[in-house]
Amino acid sequence: MLRGAFLLLLAGCAGSAAPAQRPSPKGALVPRDTVEALKRIEQEIGAANIRRDKAYFAQVEADEFRFTDANGGITTKAEDIAGLDETPTSTLESYVADSMTVRVYGSTAVVWGRVTMSGRRAGGSRFSVQSRFTDVFVVRNGRWQLVAGHSSRLPPPEA
Repeated sequence: MLRGAFLLLLAGCAGSAAPAQRPSPKGALVPRDTVEALKRIEQEIGAANIRRDKAYFAQVEADEFRFTDANGGITTKAEDIAGLDETPTSTLESYVADSMTVRVYGSTAVVWGRVTMSGRRAGGSRFSVQSRFTDVFVVRNGRWQLVAGHSSRLPPPEA
């Protein structure tokens, strides 16, 4: 999730009154705190992208993590983290994940939603982009780890 370098083209919190538990696709109840924890991780991913926080990504991404970009390129965990050392071509100032849906399947969860990122290009001009993302998490040693992610950039709104 360098998404740092790659997420600068990528992906929350949907503010809704949620019941104590939410039904999963098969009807089993998923604790509200599980849904909120996964949404919180998505928000933390955004903050870590802004900070270019290698330690955060080293923790949240599983060793087998793969990120697939909209062009079909694949990035490993090692490549993702190493990319944070590269000189950025732009500065990410805001990262907002929203319109999120969380589905939990035992010890696996899928989160999809939209992210809006904005900042400044090297020349000083401002940018704002939106993407749709899908992230897959598994529980390991009592915490959620990201094993796969995908992002597709949305076209700019028509004027």
